[in-house]
Amino acid sequence: MLRRSFPLLALALLSGCALNQPEQHQKTLQAISAMEVNVNSQLLTMSDQIDQQNEHIANLEKELLSLSEGVNNAPIRTIIQPQQIEAEKPKKVVPIQMEAPNPKLAHGKAILGEEEWVWLDSVQSHFKARIDTGATTSSLNAVELQVFERNGKEWVRFNLNHQLTNVVEEPEIFEAPVLRWVKIRQSTSQEAVRRPVIEAWVQLGSLHEKAQFTLADRTQMTYPVLLGREFFKDIALVDVGKKYVQGKDEPEQLTLR
Repeated sequence: MLRRSFPLLALALLSGCALNQPEQHQKTLQAISAMEVNVNSQLLTMSDQIDQQNEHIANLEKELLSLSEGVNNAPIRTIIQPQQIEAEKPKKVVPIQMEAPNPKLAHGKAILGEEEWVWLDSVQSHFKARIDTGATTSSLNAVELQVFERNGKEWVRFNLNHQLTNVVEEPEIFEAPVLRWVKIRQSTSQEAVRRPVIEAWVQLGSLHEKAQFTLADRTQMTYPVLLGREFFKDIALVDVGKKYVQGKDEPEQLTLR
């Protein structure tokens, strides 16, 4: 703006000088020249200041652009809100119901008392039996014993009745093939007695086993059946202080072993 107004100012001064004296004209020219120098100096100073300001503005723009690029290129970090951890509810403790010990079993084996009821499959009936840990073999009451032959093999037929009273019961006839004969020497006799040995299925509580029996007249003894160690070894434990541990339940379903 100062540059545009300077020619007009100079023209006006020159026009006025033309009317003055030469001396005054000379002073006027000097004043104009000094003014022009002063104005040019101010213009140069202002131009320098403007250039400095423009340079400063340019630097600020560069810094702003750099900051803007840095913000755009900066990785976005997702602020994860801490999850509220719910307090674990105390677990309900379910009491374990312990099963009552089975009085008929111990260590996976049946418990037998000194006396037990046994079920003979052949005659479908119960009989009292003595559990004798001192005897090796088992014995079965047999009266009216008859030996006969069937299909080329030796068989026996006998009555299982064990009567200690005068009550007459129907005969319980038992027939079975003879496995072998054994000789038994009794304490009351010097001569050995020859007796047959048979097999029969016996149910005693949870036990259902095929046992070998020596046939003998046991009518004068308390028990028609005697079970020796060969029957209960490895499958049962004997508690001579107890009786009839296994009970007298009639078996509903027998599983042969």
